[in-house]
Amino acid sequence: MLCLSSKKSLLSGVSAVVLATTVGVSAVGVSGALAQTVVDYEYSGAGEVWAGGTERTTTNSTNIREARAGDNLKISSGADVGVNPSTRSGRRSIGVLQSGAGGGRLIVSSSATIGVNATVGTIIKGPGGVPAINLEIGGVSGQTRPTTLIVGGNTGESATVNHLTLDASRVPRNGSVTTTFNGDLTVEGATRIKAGNNSTSPVNAILELKGAENKFAGDITLDDQAGGNAYLTLSGSGDQTIGRVANNGTNRIKSASDGEGTVQVLNGRDGLAPNRAEFDIQIGHDDATDANDKRLKQLTVGDTGKGGSALFNKEVHVDAIDVIGGNGVLEHGRAEFK
Repeated sequence: MLCLSSKKSLLSGVSAVVLATTVGVSAVGVSGALAQTVVDYEYSGAGEVWAGGTERTTTNSTNIREARAGDNLKISSGADVGVNPSTRSGRRSIGVLQSGAGGGRLIVSSSATIGVNATVGTIIKGPGGVPAINLEIGGVSGQTRPTTLIVGGNTGESATVNHLTLDASRVPRNGSVTTTFNGDLTVEGATRIKAGNNSTSPVNAILELKGAENKFAGDITLDDQAGGNAYLTLSGSGDQTIGRVANNGTNRIKSASDGEGTVQVLNGRDGLAPNRAEFDIQIGHDDATDANDKRLKQLTVGDTGKGGSALFNKEVHVDAIDVIGGNGVLEHGRAEFK
């Protein structure tokens, strides 16, 4: 295992490769089509709850509170739809989530006593240039349990959202707010990942990307708190890219305050060379005159189980870099900085 740490690490304008290997045992978006899908519910009111009691499994209903598991939802006119558990179940499922005229917001949160485990098949923009859905996970008053959202199911459908927010500040102890995108992701606005603030029990906020292409138009802000860490994790089963929606943009992966946030690349494979994650977006910023953009706390590539690999095409400003090889001869830990 090789670990490289630097208090003020800037790797830009030069070609550098960090390679780590630990040898132990021998090791040998289909948005256009989906936009035509059947809409089971279109909501444009002041605020409503998806499957407010429990999800139905038989007949349909015109009441969004009686939605069936896997039904499709369109949110219009800037409306809010909540996904949260009742006293009977913490599982919720939406098929296709689509924005209508004026867009809207989906809010996924737990209750005071029950965590929520929600899934959305895919998230798309409606036709005609309507805004994408705002997606918020956590951050609701009264939420005190872990919250999980998985987008893309087992088949990895793509997702397009406007603003993306993960907020673990309401979870009091030993929990997390986690969102996983199994398919390609496009975020047209800002992204914020905020950890919890319990100094005795860790409460983390984790955004995990598994899709091949991940594009962000705005900044990705990682916001650690006294009681938890904010993570951006790439863990795809194939090669991945993360970059900007428009390549001439200036957005970056940044910390809310100096020395906050962790970027992880966990894309190793058992007994094989790891996949590669390619970063076409700057990580951190080291400018004493700019109070908003600071260095991140940690960049980790690989783990001791499988290794990992990443290529960084833009500047990297972090407090510490760890590059870790796996326990097989091919399970390298590799980080290349251009």
